[in-house]
Parts: sequence; structure tokens; C-alpha cells
Amino acid sequence: MQRQSAIVPGVILAAAGIAVVVHGQATTRPGEPTQARVWIENRAAGEAIPVAVQSVPSPLRVQLDPATVVLTSASRQTWEYRSIPLASGADPARGLAAVGAEGWEAVGVLQSGAAGTTVLLKRPR
Repeated sequence: MQRQSAIVPGVILAAAGIAVVVHGQATTRPGEPTQARVWIENRAAGEAIPVAVQSVPSPLRVQLDPATVVLTSASRQTWEYRSIPLASGADPARGLAAVGAEGWEAVGVLQSGAAGTTVLLKRPR
């Protein structure tokens, strides 16, 4: 009897402890991300100091350094293709290293037989 009376409070305390720990991670629906909370500790004077942005003025002004701006364009990458034969028994790394230095990348094997292998290569135009 004493054993059962000791087990019941233990189970209740364990369930309450789990509920307290999980409470901070509760979401409205399963699969939703929880609120991100990060603690940053600076251990030395030279380390960066974290900044919390509480409000953002409207309109937001951003200044960019022209030396670090990268221009991009939304276009499809075009490729040029080439195939090279590799003799049977030859070192494929040696043959591929030479064309790799020219910017070619191996993308597949076209045929493989007793005479050797033909490798398909591509590089951006």
C-alpha cells in the first residue's frame, strides 16, 4: 500500500515537470515552428555585441557599399558540351584533370567498352 501511495505522487510530479518544460514550445497546430529564442554570451571584450531590433522606422533606409554589391540576372544558364575518350587501362584522373583545369566538369559516361570509356563534359558558356 505504501508503495502505491509513493508511486502516484511521483507520476503526478513527473507529468507536471514535463508540462512545464513543454509549455514554452507549444504551438497552435502540429508542425508549426516554435518561437526562436537565442541566448548569446560574449565572453571576451573583442566579441561582437548582439543587437535586438525592437521597431523598424518606416520607410526603411538601407545603404550599400558599391564595392560589395553583386549584380545578378534571372536567366537560364547556357552550357557547352564536349566528350573525351579515355583509353582502357589509362588513369582517368590524369585525363580529366587536364580538361578540368579548362573549366570542364564530368557529367556522365556515354559508353564503356573494351576500347575505353567516353566521358561527357560541360562548362558554362
